[in-house]
Amino acid sequence: MSPAAKRRIARKQASNNKENPNKNLCAEAVAEAIGVSRHVRYLHTISDLVRAARNDYIVRSRMSAANARGKTVGAIRDKLATLGARYYIVRTDDHVLLLNCEGQTVVDTAPRKRDRRKVTHVYGVYWKSDWWA
Repeated sequence: MSPAAKRRIARKQASNNKENPNKNLCAEAVAEAIGVSRHVRYLHTISDLVRAARNDYIVRSRMSAANARGKTVGAIRDKLATLGARYYIVRTDDHVLLLNCEGQTVVDTAPRKRDRRKVTHVYGVYWKSDWWA
């Protein structure tokens, strides 16, 4: 068995989704909110989620543009509002959430009043027509 297959089995066994262990709850909630959950079988990693989103959208990393390295979700909200994406997929340690174009939370399965979770990835989600216009 390949190392990738072993990792996938381990992720399924550790899944927080009892109904469908192929998809993590928070990643599935984000994918359903933007309408791309049907495109992939697995949703455990940020790569799985970005791959699903790229079927319908242009998805680009905005980690540097948001100057998010070492910052918290709350600290980057205002900067995200200036970058022009329709949505932002923001990954923190062991969690993912979806923000709208103004930096407001759209989907968060573990909401916080003051969001101090450290950001590890930021992706801008653009309509294809916006990108090519």
